[in-house]
Amino acid sequence: MLIPEPIEAALNFPWHVTKGIAHVSLWPVRAIMGTPDMPTTHKPKDGESVYDIAEPMMDIASIIYYYTELRSDTKNLLQKYAEKFNLTTKDIEIIRNAIMKTETMLEAVRQVEQADASTSNVVADYQTSLNQLEDIKSRFGLGTGDVEVFTTYFNILKEPKSAVKIKSDLLLYNDFINPVFRKAFGGSEWNVGNILSMVDRDPTMYIKEIDDDFAKSSIAKPINKLQSELVYAIVVSPANKRVTVTFRGSVNANDWITNAWGLFVMTDFKLPGYTSEENAQRDTRQSYGRVHEGFYNYLFDKTKKGENESCKSKSEEIMGILTDLFENECKGYSLCVTGHSLGGALSTLFAARAATFGQFGKVTNVSFASPYCGGQEFRDHFYELEKKNLIRHIRISNEEDIVPLIPFVAPNGIAPPEMYKHVGMNIRMYNDSHLLFPKCRLFYPKEGSLPNEVRNAALNNVPMGLSVGVISKHLCPEYCSRLESSSEELKKVSVEGLYEDAGITGWSTDLVVKK
Repeated sequence: MLIPEPIEAALNFPWHVTKGIAHVSLWPVRAIMGTPDMPTTHKPKDGESVYDIAEPMMDIASIIYYYTELRSDTKNLLQKYAEKFNLTTKDIEIIRNAIMKTETMLEAVRQVEQADASTSNVVADYQTSLNQLEDIKSRFGLGTGDVEVFTTYFNILKEPKSAVKIKSDLLLYNDFINPVFRKAFGGSEWNVGNILSMVDRDPTMYIKEIDDDFAKSSIAKPINKLQSELVYAIVVSPANKRVTVTFRGSVNANDWITNAWGLFVMTDFKLPGYTSEENAQRDTRQSYGRVHEGFYNYLFDKTKKGENESCKSKSEEIMGILTDLFENECKGYSLCVTGHSLGGALSTLFAARAATFGQFGKVTNVSFASPYCGGQEFRDHFYELEKKNLIRHIRISNEEDIVPLIPFVAPNGIAPPEMYKHVGMNIRMYNDSHLLFPKCRLFYPKEGSLPNEVRNAALNNVPMGLSVGVISKHLCPEYCSRLESSSEELKKVSVEGLYEDAGITGWSTDLVVKK
């Protein structure tokens, strides 16, 4: 349950002041180490600042929750409506095909009429599809009203789908979504606002692929328990020449804290992911460090058979789709990967997968509220990818959000425990109503710098992340709010500028690339 804002602020005030004093007292140490809150870089070109890159990723990482919830609830409504007629899954598919064919033929008629061309053959095909639909109606005892209901459900679930049509779906069918979910995830107006931002940014944007075959309503079964299968979408922006893979995340911070402790063990980060039983039995894959076992299995392990009858891991399924896209309709595009919470962790693991073999050039990963996902060896591999300009990672977290601070250690039986390590450029955002705090602050695990490691650990740990109302600090609306509040500072720095600063990274990209 979300705590009313005035009560939450009053309860948190003493702790905020204490933390603020601690932050200020460390200023001399930061000055000696040369670590300002936000370093300066060369002036970013249009579209290249941290904010310019993070803002559209935030919208995409947010809308995947609301849109897949609409789809999930629509599937439930479709199933319940089909039960009135005792329809099987195969029957539903027959009805869907007949309706979609009729709609496709009608659209063809409209296009021909607009072009002032001969419509005879197209009209004949449309009439044939209408006759076939009438036969289907008679076969299953459906009325015209029933077909209209089914048509609505099928159109919501149709893919590929443009951002413009998604906007229309959210405006028209918002009431399909569980009201508890709507309230918890920012409300209808906020979510529609996100999709409006996406449409304004690129009216031609569309979701090429969405995989939510086994997704359940997030209210009924929190997905961060890893009991349902991973949900992802592939979004194409022709105006920006960008393909974005987004992973849906966990529902709330409380679920993370309650359920995650048994999932903290690590496993080898073997690539590529599962492709076939034959390859699994003669496993010759290389390991690139150690990562969270639950996250790894979720993304790289064998899956249930979906609509395409494949058990291939989600990682390799996505890689196959991306390879086809970049060889055909998206030649010359850039690849971004994003996600919030659990989706943020998955986005980082997948971005490392996509960058490791260099198929797509430089991969940009923007994660929000991501928990730890790997150990020191995984970080070392990530360093190598960064040095080779194969990956750029902006990891955005909120102060008072405890999820990015866990799991910090992996139990290892009788052996010494393994410590988790974050990767990438961390933009830590603060509540601008709190005294003694900056708007945002940069952290990076500077290679070979113990003082930097100590500084990062001192300012980013579980006690420093505690607050009353921890759930609200983890959700997308608060991340969007703080990102906007930090926009002035983040528009002044570029992602490449941060990576080119050896004082931040501990290495020079120019020297590394020349080698």
